[in-house]
Amino acid sequence: MMFSPINRIFFSVILCSSLFVTAANAQNQDAPASAPKYVFTLEDVVQLAKEQSNAAIAARHQFRSSYYRYRAYKASYLPQVMLTTSPTTYDHSIYTVNSSVNGGFQSQEVKRNTFTSSAGLNISQEVALTGGSVSLESDFRRVQNLTSKSTDYTTSPLRFLFSQPLNGYNLLKWEKKIEPLRYEEAKQAYIAQLEFVSFTATMRFFNLATAQIALTMAEVNLKNNKELYDISKGRYMIGTIAEDALLQMELRYMQAESALSTAQIEIDLARMSLRSYLGFRDNVVIELNINPDVPALKIPSDKALEYALSNSPDVISYNRQILDAEQAAARAKSQKGVTMNLSASYGLNKTATEFNQAYSPRFDDAQGVALSIAIPILDWNQSRNRYRQAKSQQEMIQTQMEQSTTDFQQQVFLQVMQFNMQEKQVYINAKADTVAQKGYEVARQRYFTGKVNVTDLNIADDAKNAAKQKYILELGTYWQYYYRVRQYTLFDFLNNKPLDVSFDDIIGE
Repeated sequence: MMFSPINRIFFSVILCSSLFVTAANAQNQDAPASAPKYVFTLEDVVQLAKEQSNAAIAARHQFRSSYYRYRAYKASYLPQVMLTTSPTTYDHSIYTVNSSVNGGFQSQEVKRNTFTSSAGLNISQEVALTGGSVSLESDFRRVQNLTSKSTDYTTSPLRFLFSQPLNGYNLLKWEKKIEPLRYEEAKQAYIAQLEFVSFTATMRFFNLATAQIALTMAEVNLKNNKELYDISKGRYMIGTIAEDALLQMELRYMQAESALSTAQIEIDLARMSLRSYLGFRDNVVIELNINPDVPALKIPSDKALEYALSNSPDVISYNRQILDAEQAAARAKSQKGVTMNLSASYGLNKTATEFNQAYSPRFDDAQGVALSIAIPILDWNQSRNRYRQAKSQQEMIQTQMEQSTTDFQQQVFLQVMQFNMQEKQVYINAKADTVAQKGYEVARQRYFTGKVNVTDLNIADDAKNAAKQKYILELGTYWQYYYRVRQYTLFDFLNNKPLDVSFDDIIGE
């Protein structure tokens, strides 16, 4: 919606005078004369808030944390290489050796006095399809016996190992479902957080705008009431008005002085609030350029709901929480009853008293297979109760997420309806502001000619001030509703495109 040329000229005069008066007070009250001055539009403030506000910086760090978590998840599917070593281990102790003698066993205590050095290289790979793992190992150990003055070398140049849980729970399978969804949630949450930053910046922008307009009106009102009070004193001296009318005008003048002091305090507070939110550390002077126009935009509620359900991080979070609950139930189920794990290994090894011989071509086979089984005999139904708890939690979260989705849809619909109606509210209050301003000027001129009394003039003055403040309030509400809708839908309805950011720039890699 665009205002008529007459209204635009009227608003421009009011807002320009507001800037002039506010700038003069800003220099004298809350900043030194040398402080830098900035004139910001609403678009400037929103962009600055997205770039340098503490809230935006925190959102970027939160996204980076999610990004590195996702990178760690992706890396878990790649081969892992690990080098382990124990350069030296000294062991001086007595241990028992059991040996077979004449069909029986004989225990013998043996003194140990050794230096041992070892090193190993391991390459492992998780198997996403089965949830098991495979690895290749190579290790070397040197044992120096200080008592017998002998040295042994034990080598295993190559060994293959395989491990596979047989309980039906595959952690990698669940991570493959959940982690990409969690990362997508983090990306959309970052964009939504920027829109919340825009909403907050808009709110503080119009808080300052309201204070700026209030200060201008207070200055003008003080000047007008001073003039009217002087005129009333003259009329009282010649007997054309009664003493109570003069006292009313004197009270009005004193109230205007008090209102000006209050307005000066409020604009200082509003300016500090906006300056702090935008991340300025210096005592800069901020002036606002307020655009009285609002775009002729109607947002279709069905389209807004479609964008919200496909883009909102809240909806992604609902689906991710359901998967988390399903994963917890699957884990608890796998731990209920008999659990089994299969492991196998095959490789080569050799022991020699010379290093070269330990790596000679002839090696002995080393192989093994193990099946481990855990059968709970008496656990007082702990595993079963944990599974029941997980299933109950899953069903509860499912119900909660369904209700949350319904509430979310209603909230989107409400925000869109409020935004679509707000354009008319801005137009109505703009008209009311114009009428009240003209009405006050007429009442003021009629007071000069003695056609209205001081009470009627004061009523017109109050109506003028209230109308101006209400108009700025409704203008601010319009833009706050707009950024709320963007936060829910992650869609730019003015430019008809989805909201997006360069995540590569945020990550900085």
